[in-house]
Amino acid sequence: MERTLKELEEMSELLSIAVAREEASIEFYSKAFDKAVFESARRTFSGLIEEERKHELRLREQLKDIKSEIQLALSKGGRTQR
Repeated sequence: MERTLKELEEMSELLSIAVAREEASIEFYSKAFDKAVFESARRTFSGLIEEERKHELRLREQLKDIKSEIQLALSKGGRTQR
């Protein structure tokens, strides 16, 4: 499937936004963890933090791949194969 440079740049921008949201979620759940009194709540927030970290990692990997694809597209005049 061919994607234009514009499509790749849009995907990069959206993935960057998604990474930022995951970071914000990690921060939110970390603060909630710190404020939680009950162990069950702390376990819940700990689990949520771990899931958000996994999401962030996956998104960062996808962003890295898209950025590589952008560089390839630039070297081929704005288009790449996928």
